[in-house]
Amino acid sequence: MNKEYLLSIDGGGSNTVFCLYDCLTGTNSFYYSGSTNYKITPDKDEREIILGGIEKVLADAKAPPEQVLGLVMGMSGCDSPSDYQHYLSIASSTQISEHSIYICNDSELAFYSKGTPPGLCIIAGTGSVATGVAKNRTTSRSGGWGSPISDEGSGGWLGIQVLKALLRYCDGYEEPQPVFARLREFFGVSSYSDLPKMLSQFAMNEIASAARPLMDFADEGDPYCLKLVEQAAGLVSDIAFSVYSKLGFFSESKVDIVMAGSLYKSNTFKKAFVEAFEARAGSHNLVFHNDVELPVLGGIILAKEKFYQQT
Repeated sequence: MNKEYLLSIDGGGSNTVFCLYDCLTGTNSFYYSGSTNYKITPDKDEREIILGGIEKVLADAKAPPEQVLGLVMGMSGCDSPSDYQHYLSIASSTQISEHSIYICNDSELAFYSKGTPPGLCIIAGTGSVATGVAKNRTTSRSGGWGSPISDEGSGGWLGIQVLKALLRYCDGYEEPQPVFARLREFFGVSSYSDLPKMLSQFAMNEIASAARPLMDFADEGDPYCLKLVEQAAGLVSDIAFSVYSKLGFFSESKVDIVMAGSLYKSNTFKKAFVEAFEARAGSHNLVFHNDVELPVLGGIILAKEKFYQQT
């Protein structure tokens, strides 16, 4: 019997995960690589990373590309028709048929990893985006259009808020906050006077990293950080509620809400998001899911639905 495979790629702003599913044995194999979001890390060659990852995961399984029944790519930064064509041009340079390739935003993968339609996934990590999937598989999306004009409430947004305040403090017109000293240590700088020039050169993923100490301080009860985190959670809930409304989920008996991304590691953020979302949508039909460890597996579920019919 000829082997058949399904391939899923979860392309994020920080790293990319490749998963090859063996349809015969039901086993998965994985490969991990760097960022493939060319908007967040424009200095990296996402084409080389994607093609290299596909080649590596197939080679490890001794699987020729023609045995791949379907490829699902969930890409952070896949926001427009031009983004879709960009990633399709990369995937099409493999021997995998273009008719067997499905490309979407990475939030759709995260949803399928934990949820079942109808429902939505709201990602809050470096960026923020919500994608909803109705029973009939109609999708809708809000947010995630890139910083600084979008990605509200995300790690990038939080990083911008706290680093702007830190820069004002360095320049002498902002009150000190305990988190400022932690940020100075976090970035390995001994003097506040050395911070502005360094921070002004930061890429978005470096700006977003400032959210980590901020979230830690919020979880410890720091009032300044707590206020910022609660504000961020409220903005993320606005994005999620937009999708909930557009897909008419009010009348559904059960709606899966998948929370994915690094910000949900903070109990403060997660609690504030759930409370803010329930205040908008009610709690009568909401089922919240957290701990999305491998969104790439949602791509395998989606690939089975689109490309694989078991006999």
